[in-house]
Amino acid sequence: MKKLQALALLVVMLSCQKIIAQKEYAIVHGKIENPIEGLGVRLFDPISSKSVTIKVAADGTYRDTLKLDKPILFNTFYDKFFNVYLINDMNLEINFDAKNIYKSITISGKGEKENNFLRTKSKLEADLYGSDYMEFLNLEKTVFDAKINKFSADFTSLLKQKKSDLDPNFVTIQLKMFENLTKGLLQQYTDEQRNKSELGIGMPSPEFKNYINYKEGKSSLKDFRGSFVFIDVWATWCGPCKYEMPFIAKVEKQFHGKNIKFVSISVDRLKDEIKWRNMIKAQGLTGIQLLADKEIASSFIAAYYIQAIPRFIILDKEGKIVNSDAPRPSEPELVEILKSLNI
Repeated sequence: MKKLQALALLVVMLSCQKIIAQKEYAIVHGKIENPIEGLGVRLFDPISSKSVTIKVAADGTYRDTLKLDKPILFNTFYDKFFNVYLINDMNLEINFDAKNIYKSITISGKGEKENNFLRTKSKLEADLYGSDYMEFLNLEKTVFDAKINKFSADFTSLLKQKKSDLDPNFVTIQLKMFENLTKGLLQQYTDEQRNKSELGIGMPSPEFKNYINYKEGKSSLKDFRGSFVFIDVWATWCGPCKYEMPFIAKVEKQFHGKNIKFVSISVDRLKDEIKWRNMIKAQGLTGIQLLADKEIASSFIAAYYIQAIPRFIILDKEGKIVNSDAPRPSEPELVEILKSLNI
């Protein structure tokens, strides 16, 4: 009897040791071939809007330890975007070649199953969108619906096949993201069809008048006639907007001296003008900084059917629409569009 009790006690002790062995942090490390000088691996949490940048050594190696309060699906950036899922006790090795990240990326270690699932899901999304996202949003309705249905079936099959090997929290996140993605795509398709008829290329842009200018006085859209205009609609409370700020600065610098005005319109409340001004100063924002007159209900915002920010718009020198829903500054497609305009 005593031997059985001792054995039971040993089992309990071993179980406790296993629980204690669970690390309260995650490790991310790896090596980047052809690293970009001065560029770190940036992990951005779109829920909390917090980010961490992991320094990359001259030989391309990087490593960091992150203590997480909960599982997080990070938007990860190193010249290109990819997702990384982390929870405490993961030890994830991510290697890739900076010259061809998507094709070269390899993931191993504790957490590889979830993160390799993300890679496979990304391929499904790439097959869905094709090489041109706007072309995808302009497919015939029957073709668009067929592609959405195939994507849904492929994703469901993939998740069912891998579910037993994946962290339950990860599965929950993926199901919610899939639901939001499909709903969002359907809404974007509807919006694009409407925008083609109301906000198409070459159509006169809706106007705004007498928006508070950070530097002095007030400004209207007509004040910028004679120049191309890149408009950024944002707010101080918007995490994704703040994420784009350094990329906007990079694009501004690239087109410095060209015939284009970079106009940022905040939809913060007028009574939060001080908060708006403080963020512009703290973040060192450049370009033309304006505060809309009636927040998200401003007539200019409503005329562009803006329901989510950030939103980016490109206008030509006559105030006509070039792109009513332009790529984000963090996406290389934006620079390609601007270069094509021969500004």
